[in-house]
Amino acid sequence: MGCSVDNGTTCPSDFTGELSASETGLVGKWTLTDMVADESIDLTNDNTDNPSTNIYQQYTECQTDVVYNFNSDRSYHVEVGYVASNCDNKQALDGTWKMQADQIAFVSSCTTQTVDIMVIDSNTFTFTSMYRFVDVHGVTVNTSVTSTYEKSL
Repeated sequence: MGCSVDNGTTCPSDFTGELSASETGLVGKWTLTDMVADESIDLTNDNTDNPSTNIYQQYTECQTDVVYNFNSDRSYHVEVGYVASNCDNKQALDGTWKMQADQIAFVSSCTTQTVDIMVIDSNTFTFTSMYRFVDVHGVTVNTSVTSTYEKSL
């Protein structure tokens, strides 16, 4: 009796092709301006019990420093902590993107992520995705968060 082991990893293919008319409006630089959760959470260790749905106000400047660059060749680049001062945990990610209906899909680092998107106007869109937070009391809260991005001119 024999066996075969295939340890090869098959990564998703990058998105390619021309942008649709609805996708062309996303080309450019987008900056995070707001984050609102469905559930109130207290993330601030300020000795006051003050849960809020406004995650953006509870995050540090480095955590809210998120910039997406969507390109017309379907590539994208996102940076966290590169604009704010003294951020120790800078992160950058490259990949490809595609928007269909009310969702945007990203391929990066051998994974695909799909999130709900709502284009508000030519300068504003929102992503909605699930987050796992640990509040100041050590309680884990899973909740949907809507992040708002505005186009930088």
